[in-house]
Amino acid sequence: MKIPFELEERIEKEVENIKLSDLKDVAKNLSNRYMNEKREGQSLINKRLEVLAYSIIRMPATFCAINKALEETLKRYNPTIETALDIGSGTGAGEWAILNNLNINKITCIEREEEMASLAQKLLDMHKNIIWKSQDIIKNKIEDKADLVITSYMINELQENMKEVAIKNIFESFNKIAIFVEPGTPAGFNNIKRIQKMALKNNLNILAPCTSQNECNLPEDDWCHSIIRVERNKVHKFLKDADAPYEDEKFSYIAISKEKIDNSGSRILRHPNISSGYIKTKLCTNGNIEEKTFTKKEKEMFKKVKKLKCGDLL
Repeated sequence: MKIPFELEERIEKEVENIKLSDLKDVAKNLSNRYMNEKREGQSLINKRLEVLAYSIIRMPATFCAINKALEETLKRYNPTIETALDIGSGTGAGEWAILNNLNINKITCIEREEEMASLAQKLLDMHKNIIWKSQDIIKNKIEDKADLVITSYMINELQENMKEVAIKNIFESFNKIAIFVEPGTPAGFNNIKRIQKMALKNNLNILAPCTSQNECNLPEDDWCHSIIRVERNKVHKFLKDADAPYEDEKFSYIAISKEKIDNSGSRILRHPNISSGYIKTKLCTNGNIEEKTFTKKEKEMFKKVKKLKCGDLL
């Protein structure tokens, strides 16, 4: 998947007068900071050059992950969505994903980092239905409400003792759907399990990717994630010293609703293991974890499963 052409053009315009070697050094330092520093809600990006580097190396993957989570959610439940709220909106990847999937009357973006919000506004300045607010959701209660609420890669950045406060705050801000996207790692998935447990306790309903209204049955040493293949442009490859024309973004997510929805079915938990005459899969079926084999004798199903990947609905 690729980011919208218009977004790619606008990012390129923002960096056209900057030496790519300088941007590469900043991107490398930024990556090291995210990999090695313990994240407890502190600011990690607050300079213009850092934000520009981030928009090239991370914004495409963030957009694709949110877009995929939103697509999968809307397959399950597609009510009339007139307003959206993006909490921790960063450089605006969530807004591009929302606009890619929905006709929307109003989007409210909450972001505490001035430089990130400033770039997001530039990239989205043709859309007049977006409201920008500077706010730290840990220090201030969210007063805004919307039909759709999205937060991406944000709970993972908080101190442990603040995560439940933030999640509860977000629960109170959505009218129809809330989507949480986190890194596709054991730590990211632990956040998703916490959100799931809290949602069920608060009589909210699970939409996706789960296939039941019960707590996750995966063992402690396993985790659920989706994968989206993200196309890289030349600048992205240069900044990351990459040869491959793509990268695979692993992410975990959960979508919840106020309305009761039938979310039964089968979700693929690992990439299907394809052999000449059969395909082995690991599935979450109606909340139960199972290994299943499809043979060539099951022609239609065999063809279908062969095209699916980790995180897809069967």
